[in-house]
This record gives sequence, C-alpha cells and structure tokens, in this order.
Amino acid sequence: MKFLLTLSLSLSLGILFAQNADKPKLSASTAQYLWKQKHQSNGGETKILNECVYRQDANGTVYLASFIKVKPGFDENLLKTQGIIVGSKSGNIWTAYVPLDAVEAFTEIQGIEAIDIDRPTAPAMDSARVQARVDSVHSGINLPQAYSGAGVVVGIIDAGFDYTHPMVFDTSYSKYRLKAVWEQKGTGTAPAAFGFGAEYTDSASIYDKGYDVSDFSHGAHVAGIAGGSGYGGPAGNNEIYRGAAYNSDLVYVGIFPALDMWLNTGLTDMMDGINYIYDYAASVGKPAVANLSWGNPIGPHDGMALFSQACDNATGPGKIFTISAGNNGGKKVHLQKTFTPSDTIVKTFLTFASGLPSKTNWVDVWGGAGENFCIQFTLYHWNPFPMPYTTSAVYCLDDQTRQIELIGTNGDTCFITLTTVSNETNGKTHMLVDVYSRVTNDLMISVIGQSGTVDMWQGYVLGARGYYASFSSNSLSFAANGDDAMSSSDMASTNSALAVGAYTSRASFTNSSGATLSFGQNLYDITTFSSHGPSSDGRTKPNIAGPGSAVASAVNSVDPNFFSNGTDYNLVMNQFVSPMNGTTYSYAVLQGTSMSSPLAAGVVALMLEANPGLDPYQVQTALYNTAIKDAFTGTLPVGGDNTWGWGKINAYGAVSAALSVVGVHHEPSPSLEGLIYPNPSAGNYTIELRSDIDESIQLLLFDVNGRTLKQYNWQVTKGVNNYQADWQELPAGVYFVKLKGAAGEMNVKIVKR
Repeated sequence: MKFLLTLSLSLSLGILFAQNADKPKLSASTAQYLWKQKHQSNGGETKILNECVYRQDANGTVYLASFIKVKPGFDENLLKTQGIIVGSKSGNIWTAYVPLDAVEAFTEIQGIEAIDIDRPTAPAMDSARVQARVDSVHSGINLPQAYSGAGVVVGIIDAGFDYTHPMVFDTSYSKYRLKAVWEQKGTGTAPAAFGFGAEYTDSASIYDKGYDVSDFSHGAHVAGIAGGSGYGGPAGNNEIYRGAAYNSDLVYVGIFPALDMWLNTGLTDMMDGINYIYDYAASVGKPAVANLSWGNPIGPHDGMALFSQACDNATGPGKIFTISAGNNGGKKVHLQKTFTPSDTIVKTFLTFASGLPSKTNWVDVWGGAGENFCIQFTLYHWNPFPMPYTTSAVYCLDDQTRQIELIGTNGDTCFITLTTVSNETNGKTHMLVDVYSRVTNDLMISVIGQSGTVDMWQGYVLGARGYYASFSSNSLSFAANGDDAMSSSDMASTNSALAVGAYTSRASFTNSSGATLSFGQNLYDITTFSSHGPSSDGRTKPNIAGPGSAVASAVNSVDPNFFSNGTDYNLVMNQFVSPMNGTTYSYAVLQGTSMSSPLAAGVVALMLEANPGLDPYQVQTALYNTAIKDAFTGTLPVGGDNTWGWGKINAYGAVSAALSVVGVHHEPSPSLEGLIYPNPSAGNYTIELRSDIDESIQLLLFDVNGRTLKQYNWQVTKGVNNYQADWQELPAGVYFVKLKGAAGEMNVKIVKR
C-alpha cells in the first residue's frame, strides 16, 4: 500500500512540470536533442547526433530538420529572421530547417504550437502482375478501355534510382517517361519551392545525370514495379517485368545521401517529397500517386504524429499516398501492458540487433492522454542464476531529460538517455529511451502504472538501415515477451495512407545462371516478414496486401551488388545490353513490403486514369470492396483484419469500382472524419468515425426522396469509433447517410444491393 501511495504521488507530481503554454510544445525527440547539446557537447560545440536528421546547403551550412505545427495567423518572418528555412506546407504542418546555432531560439518562438525534431528512417513483375489481376486491366477485359497509367503521375520517394534504365522509357524504348528528379541530398540547382538539393526537369539533364547513388538499387526496383515499361526482358518479351502503370509519367525524389556522407534521411525528407510530387502533378494538370517504401520504429502509431497530420492535409482528390506496412512480422518489436491497481508493473529485457557496431537501441513508450506511468532500469547477471546486479531509481513523467549510468559486472557502463513528456504533440504521455551499452549484462526495463495502457516499440536506424531486436522474457516467469502486433511502421498508421502488407506471389525462381532459388516463403500466403496492425488507436492496418515475394524488377546498373562478382548476382533474372549506350541493365528478384507497396501504387494509378478525382478514402473503399479473399486469407471480418487488411489487392475489381464510385465521402472537418464500408453492401455497413472530442453524433438515414428512414443518437468518444449498421431489410437502391456533430457533418451516398 505504501508503494502504491508513493507511486501515485510521484505520478501526480510529474504532471506539474507541464511545458509553458505560451511556448511551442516540444516533442520528446526535441527535448532530448536540446539536453544532449547542453550536456554532451564538447566545449559548447554543437554535436551532430545520429538520431537526428540534417540537411546541408550549397554553402555548407548545416540545418536541423523538424516538423512544426503553426497556430492560425503565424508570421513566417519570425522563422526567417533566425535563418530558418521553411520546406513544404501541408496545412498547418510545415517542415522547417534550422541552423544549428538557432535551435534553442527556434524552440522559444511564439505562434508555433508544436515542434518535433526529425528522426531517421530506413527502407523497408511478372507473377506479381498476374496475381493482382493487373494484366486484365492492361487488356481492358470488359472495361471501357485498356488502362496503363496514361495521364497519371507516379512519384517514387526512395534512393538507388537508375535514370537510364530501359524501363523508364515507353514500351518501344523511344519515349522517355521520367519527367522530373529531385535529389534532396545532392548539390546543384534546388527546386524553387525548396532550398536544398538538385533538381533536374529536362530529359537530357536527367539522363546525363544517370543515377543518384551507387551501391543501392531499392529505388530502381520499387519504381519498376510501380511504373516500369519492362523493356529489356528475356528474348525481347517486354511484358514479363512490366510494372502496373507502365504508361504513367514518372517523378523521382532521391532521399539518400552518398554512402560516405553523415547526413541521415527522415520524415521531413518524405513529406517534402510527397508535396514535390503533388506540386509537379498539379503543374501539368494530372492526378498523382506518391509511393514510399521506407519505415521507422519510433512514433505513436496512432495517425496523429505531425508527419501523419501533414500527409492527411496534403492528400486529397487526385493525390494519393501509398506506403509499405513494414517488415517486422514475426519480430517481438512491440509490447503492450494494461495496468490495474492490482497489476502495476511489466518487466521485459531489451535485446540488441546484430550487425550494429555497438549495442545501441531506441525504446519508445506511449501512454494515453493523462495516463501516468514510470520506468526503471536493471542490469541482470546470470552466474550462477539470474539476479539483479544494479538498478536505477524510478523515473516518472516530469518533462525532464536525464542520463542514467549503470555499471555492469565487467566494470563498464550502460548509458541510458531518458526523456519524459507529459503532453506530447499528439496529447499523449511519452517516454523516449536511448540506450548505449558497454556491459555484458542484460538490461531489464520495468514500466509501472496503476491504470491505463502503455505501448512500447523498439528499433534503431543507422546509415538508413533499420535494426530491430526484441523485447524478451529471457525465459523468466516474471518478465514479458514482446509481440509483432502493431509492428506496422508509425508512418503506415496515417489515416489517408494506403498501407500495404505482402504475400507471396512466387515461391521459387530461376536466375540468369539457371539455378532455382527460393526465399522460403509459402506460395500465396502472407509472408513471414509482413508487419501486422492494428494502429494504436484500433484501426485496421495494413489496409490491403499485395505481392511482395518474390518480385522481379529493375535494379541500378551501377550497383556492384548485382554485377557478376557481386553479393546479389544470384538474384539477377535477366540482363540486357542497351543498343542506345552499350550499358548492361538487369532485372532481379527481391522481397519485402517495399515491393508490395509500389505494386499498389501502380494499381492506384490505373484507378486514377479511370477516375482522376478519386480521394484517398474512395480509393481505400474501392480496394476494400473488391479485394480477393481465398483459402489463404480465410473469411475476413467486415472491418478487415490486421494481417491481410481487407484482402489481396485486385486491380481489375478496383478499376471497375473506380469507374462508378459512389461509396465513401470524407468531410474535411478538423474534428470529424469517417468511412462507411463495405459500399455497396447487402445491408451490413461499418460506420467508422474519428472524433477529437467526446460527443453525441446524430446519425440519419434518408432515401432518395429525402425521407428520414432511420435516426440514432450515437455517443462517441475521442478517437476512433465504430457503429455496425444492419439495414438488410431495406429494398435495393441508393440511400444517404448523414452524420452530424459539433464539428460539422458528413453526407455519404450508399448503395444497398
């Protein structure tokens, strides 16, 4: 009882340290950056930190990347006077680049509601095309015409592009389809709307540039799946490796620095890239889909991080965003605990990923708004049996950053930087833990609370590669194992994003040397690596599953990994010597949700060709209603599940649905947004509504003559709410649903079969 009283007092005191309401709300990443600069820099010199994202302009000035949320009427000149550069603006969420000597002043500027310093991210067509029924769309079977992505911009935000690969031409190898390139970390003429990188907008300069980085092929492979022409296939068959939207216009945003540079890649890069693609598409009067096949371990996973809010602001009719769900299926990267007065603690051991030069890891711990919790760290040794060796104090939410040092049995130190935030940029409670261990002991983390639920994620990014270990019980009864629930990346939780999981469209393949190889996946089944949902606020993720193993597409012609003596040459399926320049170009097989996402992007491009005004929620609903269910997906619930989403992507069905979309209406209200699915339906509909407040929603059903058929008062709470409507008794036809609340109203046309 004494422990509970002490804990309660500590938790209550933690909230007293709330940030000054007149100053910007600082995320845990921001607060931790400021603390490290103050306490760990040498002689006051600004320290470049691996966990942050930087940009460097042509003059050599280094800027710290961040997201800001601005208040109405904010004066941008307050930023300019500090030398701060504004990148893209997505409603009230902006990217901002801050000179290193201006960061502290930046965090004091009034009129900024919230600041979140960026953290690094990492990268996450033949049989694939058939499995997703793309070939039927290309053939125009029972459709008004054949669809190939013509008149649509397919934008790829990635790295490892090849601007000369035959697949960026049309199917006759004569028309160059790559319309614009922005190398964000390059040097040259920057885009007018941005102050960084090098932009190329004419065919000759793009082709002459050749590629963005060597030793990498991720971007080339992803782009080929989404929109490659397939030219250079075996025996002149240019359809074998053809992408989904092979007639689309291509735009590339290169986000990766040269491998010998210290610059990281982060969410600000991604957001600027998304806006760059949409801006280009608007300039030529075409719809666009932007694809991102990267992910990150850190974030609330609730669709309310500043990146996610910016995406929701940027997307809209003819502006769609697709993203890979992540490759952490089967990995114990997540742990959840719900506390009660009689169950107040969860203990788990943090492991470290192999391949890192040192034992480093990040742990992100999130509670709900006003949910209080504490944390403690213990080093264990195992000789002759497991027992604690040294233990830290208990730290609660006090809006402080501190370094904790635990001495191990080898006499060395485990360094832990802990930042606690009682009111994060999304309103939740948050602890960010940065671990660097030089000890041989195992590190146990204890999280303590009396009520509410906490979710923990772990993972580390170094050199644009993600490293994931586990939360482990170490076979001890008092400790907990992690799981792969909520293992989709934080970015994939974005409401308007189409997050794509991966299934196996081909179990084995024969390479160019005649050897038959396999990645060990089960044909037609979900891949072992495909990340699972839900989002932390309970929404189904991924949204859909696409072919992700083993998928053949283009690779970068300057990437030595795919040369005859390279480490990945065994994955090469076909090589083609171009009569245009004498260069050898390859197609190779890879796997990952990095591959399934661009396939979905290509399918979305086909949908936009059929109906250019589709918005993200109409795209999602069309895909949900037409998704393939088979013996591997099993019978899926109306609201999908957190392995398959709503099923396997069906390009033919989705394009057919896009031609006569009636289904979903998204009301761009600040506090009211929702979906109704499936639509059309036999009478059972799920009404999903996100609300920013607890309130009573009026739900009405009308017929086409405006007569009220149903009327309900639906009490909703802050967050995502679901209402199951059973209207099977209605005659077949068209009806209208109205949802009316304090923030506005939604009006949705539905079809009863």
